[in-house]
Amino acid sequence: RCGGGMRNVRVVRWLAWCVVLMAVALAAACGGSSGDRIAFVTTGGGDPEIAVLDVKTGEATTLTENQSKELSPRWSPDGKTIAFSSDQSGELEINLLDVKERTITRLTYNGGDDRTPLWSPDGNRIAFMSEHDDRSEMYVMALAGGEPNRISINAGNSGDPILGGWSPDGQWLVFYSDGSGDSSGDDSGEERGLWLRNPNGVNILRLTTGLDRDPAWSPDGDMIAFVRRWNGSDDIFVLRFLGGGSIPGEFDISRLTQHESNDQSPNWSPDGLNLVFVSYRDGNGEIYSMAADGSKQRRLTNNEADDVTPDWSPDSRRIVFVSYVYGQSEVFVMNADGSDQRRLTNNSAEDYDPNW
Repeated sequence: RCGGGMRNVRVVRWLAWCVVLMAVALAAACGGSSGDRIAFVTTGGGDPEIAVLDVKTGEATTLTENQSKELSPRWSPDGKTIAFSSDQSGELEINLLDVKERTITRLTYNGGDDRTPLWSPDGNRIAFMSEHDDRSEMYVMALAGGEPNRISINAGNSGDPILGGWSPDGQWLVFYSDGSGDSSGDDSGEERGLWLRNPNGVNILRLTTGLDRDPAWSPDGDMIAFVRRWNGSDDIFVLRFLGGGSIPGEFDISRLTQHESNDQSPNWSPDGLNLVFVSYRDGNGEIYSMAADGSKQRRLTNNEADDVTPDWSPDSRRIVFVSYVYGQSEVFVMNADGSDQRRLTNNSAEDYDPNW
């Protein structure tokens, strides 16, 4: 009887573990797109429109069909909505597209172009760039309504701030600038480098002072990969925060790539183990991957055309990218190790800016 009881305990534990694994898999599937859909921009109708690709079938569906320009599609964290910029009103404004219902809601009503929307991790806010005040500034807006909140103060002689992304906990936005002047409004100092800004527009922290750009926050929030202009070429560096706390404190910086040609566009895998990037060390843009510490650098694409803008699938197993191997830009997908490369779009249009 005791042996039977132990077997029952093992069965119960095994079933409980199966339930946990199923819950984890479902949770992963709910982040970003479903894992089988890629949003991208296509010019098949003559002007840029938002479309969605089914990765399994290769079928592309255009979701916006009008005479205006639609750009920068980005999936919401729950995979139900795509934020994008549209100039249907005459200037670029942020819009939301319900993918299932195919309904579009205009989010911003500002004078001046609003562009490059970025979802907060909880899906309740969107950060974007706006020229509402006749110069480029960063704004944050709640989806629940209200006015956009300007979170940057761009001094007249300073370089434009450029959004990089949200921290995974939603407490910070990283941005960069290559201009002069202080980001808090005091133009007495150099502004260039990486900065952190609280999304409520309160705290601001300067991280670097170099010619740094394209910051990408690691999924665990402990690191920021970025591109630094170093000795005449672009290399990828990583900034690692030391210790915890809601306000980042000390950090160190490591150089991950060391090549005389440009390495650009770092993008973290969702599991945080690897980075994918674009390197020009082969004479043209090719997709490479490497471990988070810069080791195991591996060339994934191999042709005489540029391969650019890589983005990971939610499960870190595949990479979508744009290739010019057939002349115009087309969307391709491959496994994380570079195998099974497939062309997903095949038309005379320009297809670009994929977001998984």
